[in-house]
Amino acid sequence: MTLWDELYFEITLHGTKSELKKFVCFLESEELSDFFEISSDYIIYDDSFRDAGEEEETEIIFTNDDDGIEIDEFDTDEFLEVFCKAARRLEAYGALFDNEDEYRFTSSKGDSYYVNSRESMRFNDELDEVASSEESDED
Repeated sequence: MTLWDELYFEITLHGTKSELKKFVCFLESEELSDFFEISSDYIIYDDSFRDAGEEEETEIIFTNDDDGIEIDEFDTDEFLEVFCKAARRLEAYGALFDNEDEYRFTSSKGDSYYVNSRESMRFNDELDEVASSEESDED
């Protein structure tokens, strides 16, 4: 998918503190500068991050909140190939979007690739099941 004009993203990364620290180093290393400039403001640490031991599970959120990044065009697949390869020891999930389109993805821990998770995202499992059952009853 290609995004245009302004890029927004919100990506949660979950794993051990030591692996998250390595990933933050990757973000700060300018490896993604072909896509956009990374700011330390984009990295939000979980409340438990500071006190967590090196091998304890915690998370960070990589987001530009409501401050869009000006782009001409942005290929989500190219970006996610690089991003998810670096995050292969973490669980990563989130969204990349512009003013019109959104691309949701999931990358499992131990996997250097990602899947489009738009179809698999379920906001509220119980309500989804009820709505699905009502739709099938109507047919």
